[in-house]
Amino acid sequence: MPVEAWFKEKIRDDVATRLKSKGGFLDGTMKTGENVAGTVKFPIAGGRIKMYKLSGAIEEVRPQGLDIDVVSLQASDYTAEATIRNQDTLRQAPSYQAEVADAMSKSVRMKRDNLKFDALDAFCNVGNANIPGGGPTVPKTIGDGSARIDLPFVNRAAAQVRGVGSDEEIYYPIPFMWFEQLCWYKEFSSKDYQGDKDLPFAQSGIVDKKTWKGIHIMALPDEHFNYGTAKWVEGQDEWNAGYLDTFMWTKSAVGCETFWSKEQMDINEWIGKAGKPLLCDTALSGAAIGLLPEGVKRLRYLAINDTVRPT
Repeated sequence: MPVEAWFKEKIRDDVATRLKSKGGFLDGTMKTGENVAGTVKFPIAGGRIKMYKLSGAIEEVRPQGLDIDVVSLQASDYTAEATIRNQDTLRQAPSYQAEVADAMSKSVRMKRDNLKFDALDAFCNVGNANIPGGGPTVPKTIGDGSARIDLPFVNRAAAQVRGVGSDEEIYYPIPFMWFEQLCWYKEFSSKDYQGDKDLPFAQSGIVDKKTWKGIHIMALPDEHFNYGTAKWVEGQDEWNAGYLDTFMWTKSAVGCETFWSKEQMDINEWIGKAGKPLLCDTALSGAAIGLLPEGVKRLRYLAINDTVRPT
């Protein structure tokens, strides 16, 4: 039987918990697909239609083909559960109840972000050989992991994306320490580059963000960066030696579709278990995939624990 509504509705902000990322920062930054019976489909077009000069005489038309393909993948289902002793419900403070609900919703939002990052990492490693129109099938990696992040590197990656004809907004999430390193550049830290307040992540107070030359650079909590030899591990308070892989992309270059994302947890008595403990659960179903290699860059640079003034 469902648990009383009061358990889910009492919210007070007076609980101290270990700090974790709230997640959900990348919502709205990627192309959505078409849901067909649990399969996500993303159309991709290649080639170009070129005009030709008329001779002035009656002549045959010269139709040109447009190479269009559809990339399909199956959505995966995810869930998270937590249990609470039924006997404890009347002894729990509202702050405890609120923390349970918050922890469960965070798990959903973090998984939505991880789906996107995992797709970017897989795309940069194996590419997509089925992309029509010719050209590269694997995104370019910039940097070998031996240097600190530097503003010219960011500029170089964005210029390559723009150089192939993209006129879309560019997204580039980085660790906070990288963001602070870039802030040593006066042109980056200038108040003239604050960023669009209508961006999906703009209202989050935890995210530092700048829109610099059309690149939306956002600093996310460290636990979002799980790629490279210095990838984040649970409980760390600073980066280990090595490099981090980060990703820059345009919206149409990566597809992500979530069929359902249930942040509001369900709470029910766990029938069949002694004392009927409470079973809390949330769910998510979705999939993500790289679509256009020319619209994605992997930037590989040192994991740093301090900043250095550029010379």
